[in-house]
Amino acid sequence: MSSLFLALVRENPWPGIAVAALNLMVALSLVGVSLLLGLTISVLACVHALADGEAAPVRHAASRRSLA
Repeated sequence: MSSLFLALVRENPWPGIAVAALNLMVALSLVGVSLLLGLTISVLACVHALADGEAAPVRHAASRRSLA
């Protein structure tokens, strides 16, 4: 089967180029979606921590370490 595919590729390279371009577009879109999702999750976590007031105890814990 692969020898038949290689014979077809030797005759006409455009289907292989089209599949490679489609593969690249899908890969780039998946990377973009994952980056966007990670950024969204981190922003939501930051907003949630600021709304809860969870960021203040971390600063106090650091100042307590310097006093000890």
